[in-house]
Amino acid sequence: MTTGRRTAMTLAACAALLCVTAPAAAADNAVLGSTCHQGWYAFTVTATGGDIPAGSQWTSSWAAASTIPAEYHVASYPGLIDDTPVNPHLVTLTNPAAIPAGTRVVLEPHGYSLTNKSRLTLRLSGYGGTTGRTFPVGEWPTC
Repeated sequence: MTTGRRTAMTLAACAALLCVTAPAAAADNAVLGSTCHQGWYAFTVTATGGDIPAGSQWTSSWAAASTIPAEYHVASYPGLIDDTPVNPHLVTLTNPAAIPAGTRVVLEPHGYSLTNKSRLTLRLSGYGGTTGRTFPVGEWPTC
């Protein structure tokens, strides 16, 4: 066998080994979903396949045709994720410490306008994908 063939076979074997032992992709460590919390629609972030690294980020927003001023924020249960207001319709969410595998965090939106004049959309996106729900006109985000 020539040196070139031997080198190519060794590189192919090493590449195959790396593919098998590579760590889970970022999206594999977090699953975004929804739940009911204290009677209201809420988001969930669940650490699956490994820890969610410290400093991971999400954004959460609401949209509705409303002239009522709002101060949107998102409470975390347990308090593992901090929210930072960006504007009255948007917050940035960050976890200051790693979230251990198997942990489920409930994120409850607050401070959005309720209106029976238009639909309401609540959204969460970032590490692990995107989730959300649109509530038709006249339907409150309750469970």
